[in-house]
Amino acid sequence: MTGKLIAVANMKGGVGKTTTVVMLAEALAADGARVLVADLDPQASVSVCLAGETILSEMIAKGRTLEAYLALKLLKEEKPLLAPRIRADVSLTTHQNAPLAVSLLPAGPYLRLVERELIYELTHKRFSMHAIENQLWKVFQDEFVPLGQDYDYILFDCAPGISPMTEIAVRGSDLVLVTSIADHLSTWGLDAFIQTVWGQASKRASRIAPRRLPHVLVTRFQQSVRQQQQTVARLEAEAAAPDAGFRLLATRIPQAAALADALTPHEAPPTFSGKYGIHVTSVLIPLVAEVKEVLHGA
Repeated sequence: MTGKLIAVANMKGGVGKTTTVVMLAEALAADGARVLVADLDPQASVSVCLAGETILSEMIAKGRTLEAYLALKLLKEEKPLLAPRIRADVSLTTHQNAPLAVSLLPAGPYLRLVERELIYELTHKRFSMHAIENQLWKVFQDEFVPLGQDYDYILFDCAPGISPMTEIAVRGSDLVLVTSIADHLSTWGLDAFIQTVWGQASKRASRIAPRRLPHVLVTRFQQSVRQQQQTVARLEAEAAAPDAGFRLLATRIPQAAALADALTPHEAPPTFSGKYGIHVTSVLIPLVAEVKEVLHGA
C-alpha cells in the first residue's frame, strides 16, 4: 500500500503547525508506522526540533536540504537525487526500547530565496504561472509521491502563507490539516486560507484541485476560556453545514507546558510516554485514530 501524504498548513504563523507535525509524526511512528517529515518552511523549525542544531548545520553545509535539491533540479537543470538528502531515524525519542522510525528531509534558511529565484528564472524564460506550477507539480509527482513506497506517512511542515512548495504540497496531499487556535484572529485567517486554496477563485487560478476538503485541528485549546469554547462551537456548526468548506477534527490540542517542553532538547533520549505523559492517551492516540479514519476509513 502506498504511503499517505499529509500537509500541515495555515497562512497564519504561530498556530502550532510545527508542534503538531512533531507530535503526529512521533505518534504515528509509535503506532508502528514508518514516517518521513519534509520541512517546507525556511525557518526550519521542525528540522531543528527533530535533528538538532548540530546535525542540521552539517546537512545544510553538505547541501543535504530541500532547497539545495530544488536549486540543482530546477535552476541548474541537473539530475540530483532526493533520497541522499533524507536523514533516517532522526528522532531521539524511543518507544518499546527502540528509536522511533521518523526520517527527515530538512529545510535551510535559503529555501524562500530558491523558491523566489525559481519564479524569477522561469518567468524570465517566458514561463507562465501555470507552467511554473506544472514544473513544481512534476517534481512533486516524480520525487515525493514515490517516497510513499518507503514510508507509510509523509508529513509536510508547510511555511506560513502560500509559498510555491507549500501550495503544491497542499494541493497534492491526501490530507491537509489546518491548525488553528480558537480565537478571533486565527479563525478569521483560517477562512482566508481556505478560500485561497479551496474557493472558486482558486479553481480559476490553478489547474490542480486539492483532493478533499481541509480538516481543521484546534490547537492551544483552553477549555476554561469561554471565548475559545464559543469559537469551537461556531466551528462545529460551520463544519456541519451542507456547504461547509472544511471538516473539524474532534481532537483538541491543549495549551499545555508539557507539549511545549516536548519540542525542547533533552539531556537524555526520552521515551515516547515520558515525553508526552498524559497527552498520549488524551490527545495523541485519538489524533492518530482520527487521521487514520480520514485516510483509510478505519
